Amino acid sequence: MGESDISTCCVINKHENQLMTLFIEWLDTGLKIAIFPDSDSSPFIGEMGLEEIDNFAKELSKTRIEYLSGTREALSGRDESVQFFFKDSKLRWKRGTWNQGLIGVKSTPSAQVFPDILKKFVLRNRQLESSVERLETEVREVKTSRQRVEEKLEETVTLKNEMEKDLYSKFIIVLNLKKAKIRELQSKTRDKAEPKDEEVFQAQTDDSDASEKETTKHEQKSNNVSTSRYSNSATNSRPSTSRKRDSDSFALDLPDDSGTSTKKSVNSSRLTFTSDESDEDFFS
Repeated sequence: MGESDISTCCVINKHENQLMTLFIEWLDTGLKIAIFPDSDSSPFIGEMGLEEIDNFAKELSKTRIEYLSGTREALSGRDESVQFFFKDSKLRWKRGTWNQGLIGVKSTPSAQVFPDILKKFVLRNRQLESSVERLETEVREVKTSRQRVEEKLEETVTLKNEMEKDLYSKFIIVLNLKKAKIRELQSKTRDKAEPKDEEVFQAQTDDSDASEKETTKHEQKSNNVSTSRYSNSATNSRPSTSRKRDSDSFALDLPDDSGTSTKKSVNSSRLTFTSDESDEDFFS
């Protein structure tokens, strides 16, 4: 019905403020309790059936299972908030101001109680011994399993470390190769993007000859244009080969055949010069 068939505890009787021992036997039909007030008094025996259990569970708004679980905890003596009162052959336990349970008991001669209790203790002891043996076996198995797991773990850690070293050494090789390749590509890219001055001036192009010819032709053309302009300027600066004198007429001293100088009036509109004559020739 519960975790065990028998449980015991020592609690304080708040009515007389004395220590008493409780012996509880958990049954499918309820629970039995034996109270030992002191060493000189006879024990008190009582029982709480399923009907009474259901009534208390209903008052506390609990199910039977919930109430029995709470009662087991209260009668264990571990909950200090539970108080016990033993008076007038009745055992009552309370939590705060609420009654948690009530059992009527009656005094029974020790000769009738102890043999039965002793027998139950012996049976309970056998059960506990069997449980202890089973738990010890489980503990040994767990220890053995733990030892195997630890050994396996050590092997796994060793294998992991070896694999890490191997992978690291291989990774270093690959990393160094990648670094060298990157440096090589960077060097090629830098040389291509930023050529040296000497290489620029010494570089040969496919259109070099054509460019030189085009430059020579352009220079010749420029020289011809300059020469032509100079010639035109010189020509314009010279007097016209056939021009009229500005004055309408003027006098000239012309020698005759006898050598005598004679003045003659000459109309300037009729006087002309050819391209082959000059002023010096005319007056000579």
